Amino acid sequence: MKSAPSAVISALQTSRELTFADCFTITLADSAVARYTNAQYDVSIPQIGNPALLFIAGDILVDGLKLKQTRGVDIDEQSIDISFKPTSTIAGLPWPIAVREGRFDGATIDRARAVLTAPGGTVIGGAAVTVFHGLVATVDNIGRLSCKMTVKSMLNKLAVDMPRDIWQPNCLNTLYDGLCTMVKSANGASGTVGASPTLGFIPWSGSAADTYDQGTITFESGANVGVSRTVQTSTTSGLTLSRPLDYMPVAGDSFVVYKGCDKTMATCHNRFNNLANFRGFPFVPPPELAMY
Repeated sequence: MKSAPSAVISALQTSRELTFADCFTITLADSAVARYTNAQYDVSIPQIGNPALLFIAGDILVDGLKLKQTRGVDIDEQSIDISFKPTSTIAGLPWPIAVREGRFDGATIDRARAVLTAPGGTVIGGAAVTVFHGLVATVDNIGRLSCKMTVKSMLNKLAVDMPRDIWQPNCLNTLYDGLCTMVKSANGASGTVGASPTLGFIPWSGSAADTYDQGTITFESGANVGVSRTVQTSTTSGLTLSRPLDYMPVAGDSFVVYKGCDKTMATCHNRFNNLANFRGFPFVPPPELAMY
């Protein structure tokens, strides 16, 4: 049973005509939040002690996330279509780039329905009724003006068929997460592209051998602005990317590059001096030796 403000329940019981607005909240894995509505007007939902939540109209259109209620632990899976304008951005990036660069990995999408006093009016009860809350599972298609995603309910987290910890030589932490404790911003460096770059190699005078291996580089200007790539190897002459860029960089393009980690004890010690938080088990013998 969905809960709703008493004012909304009263309006549903007594009014012959009501105005609805579907409100969508997209929360990316890095906690960036974007709010949209399919209505023809912006929708503002007040918050006690905090600024009102503003859902923007006319920027993107979301088709999907239907209401479905079942008993049991079956995972609700839905396919949604999102249409956007060439000027639409999310987290500072154009939508096609944000989707293609994996910014929606681990993102959540909420659909709520607000009941209004009139088109463009105030929200009755000061709150919207949540219809669906789920995780972005896959991006099935991406174009210049639209994309298709598969969204699953939060029960999908129960489908992970593995223990919390695995006894293995490599570290169990994810670099820069709460258990690793390393701060990403403190392990990055800003730079500019040097002379004669290619799609797969970025000349940079500030590069150092092995320092940025398996790290990430994100461009902050030029044709590749907002685009990120994994650094395959770093040398004193520059950075070799694991995957070519879509557009040719030019000398002077700015970027920020972060150190990477191969999850070995040696890298944890030599590159980050963080052995106190290393969660690998490099001295556990392999099964073949453990038998004897």
